[in-house]
Amino acid sequence: MVLETVIALRLAAGAPAPVAAPSAAPALSSPLGGTPSLPLAPSAPQLPPAPTPVPAAPLDLSPSAGVYERRGVGLLALDAKDSTALHLSEGTRRAHALIRDAVDGAEGAASAFDGRVIRRLGDGSLIAFPTYAAALGAAEAIQRENAARAAAGAEVPRLRVGVHAGRVLVDATGAAPEIYGRAVEKTLALAASADGGAVATEDGAKGAPAAPARAPDAPRPVDSVRVERAATMFASLDGWTTAYERYGRRRSYAAVKAFHAFVREAVERRGGIVVKTEGETVMASFPTAEAGVRAAADIQARLGDLRAAAPLGRFMRARVGLSWGRVIREERAGEVDYFGNTVNAAARLMRLSGDGEALISGTAAGEPGVGPLLDGAARETTRMKGFDGEIAVTRLKPGPAPRDAAAAARLRETARKARAAIAPAPDAR
Repeated sequence: MVLETVIALRLAAGAPAPVAAPSAAPALSSPLGGTPSLPLAPSAPQLPPAPTPVPAAPLDLSPSAGVYERRGVGLLALDAKDSTALHLSEGTRRAHALIRDAVDGAEGAASAFDGRVIRRLGDGSLIAFPTYAAALGAAEAIQRENAARAAAGAEVPRLRVGVHAGRVLVDATGAAPEIYGRAVEKTLALAASADGGAVATEDGAKGAPAAPARAPDAPRPVDSVRVERAATMFASLDGWTTAYERYGRRRSYAAVKAFHAFVREAVERRGGIVVKTEGETVMASFPTAEAGVRAAADIQARLGDLRAAAPLGRFMRARVGLSWGRVIREERAGEVDYFGNTVNAAARLMRLSGDGEALISGTAAGEPGVGPLLDGAARETTRMKGFDGEIAVTRLKPGPAPRDAAAAARLRETARKARAAIAPAPDAR
């Protein structure tokens, strides 16, 4: 049985007294009464020993690398603890600035251990390393540096970090590289289990953390940041975390790529844009709530086309969540991303949705043109982590749409190409 160990952290300066984790999120009082102090990050994690470092080539994430499998990849996931409460207490702009500064610093620390950012997860990142030892060394450096900044008086969100390693499927063909596999989901789960300022690992590490390979990279400059109103949607394959082991990485990967293409068609048909993909999940943005609700309904109503065309299609179920409100739109090095509690709400609504459903926020349901689309849908209230009180939601469960043979043929070809693109000798790398 694999045991997860959450590593407690202690202050390095002064007496080595334990640092007590706060028992509640930051107060949600109005920021007009003054800026509340953020909990200080502790100084340096006492990590379990890591395997003795073995020389390993950096991950090849250039487009020429294509799609390939690799064993022993170190993975590190991090996010800012209580970020939803921070947005409420500090305001959207300030909270985003504080979180982005902390995450940028963590990504820079990871780059010194040959870490490469794979996904930006809103209030955190998924980073890949050549070895587990490098990932563990980066985790120690990230929490130590974050704690040092807090001890010097900076307002620093506490970060929670998870570290794992395993065999993954690397896709370097697109504009942004991606990594797939059960190891990714385990890493994300470890980060979610960690306390703020802590590192979560699985039992069995030996040796010492790796030393930095080189100087940290400078953070990429932000080109623009602005606040706007938009609809945010998340759509994900449900229960896909075990597919890579149960049905094979190749078929599972091809199915995911077909799902990405399926969602992209639904989003663009309604005037939205795909912001990014995160493993089995797609994030999209729409200029109106009506457009977002129509796309969400299309995904569930037309899922039969995907099931008929994709490998493992009979196992495919989709979760969809959509919210409307203020978002931070950030442009950096030609990439666009969105942040804020509207984004957080959409992601949590997705996780709460059921098979065949799109869970729509009350803010979206009240927008022009949306009401008639929700006739007959179940309305209720629910609680979501970080949000105060009951949240109004609507469970939209559209009936199946007529099959589209042309769409199914496109998806079948997408899956075929994805499967054919995987390098035939994965363990040679």
